[in-house]
Amino acid sequence: MFAKSSSGGTEGERREPADDLETLKNLGPVSAARLKAVGIETPDQLRQLGAAEAYLRLKRAYPIETTQVALYAIHGAILGMHWYSLTDEVKARLREEVSGEG
Repeated sequence: MFAKSSSGGTEGERREPADDLETLKNLGPVSAARLKAVGIETPDQLRQLGAAEAYLRLKRAYPIETTQVALYAIHGAILGMHWYSLTDEVKARLREEVSGEG
């Protein structure tokens, strides 16, 4: 798969699918682009930061577009599951983690 690099080029550059945020559940091209815009380039970086920090970065950069569903989607992406499968308890814990922030 050819992907646009941070330098803007595509010719001859290959990115491993495992390094692409779009390969994670719940994340499409818009979510991946926004995560990259706030400094989260790879699934490993996302996992290291965690859902709460990634969400807070997005919320600061895109305050209107970033909803609680984004928080759930990021957490689900890290776990490899659909966000709507998260329990109410997990969602409540995530909300508490980010409350008063951003």
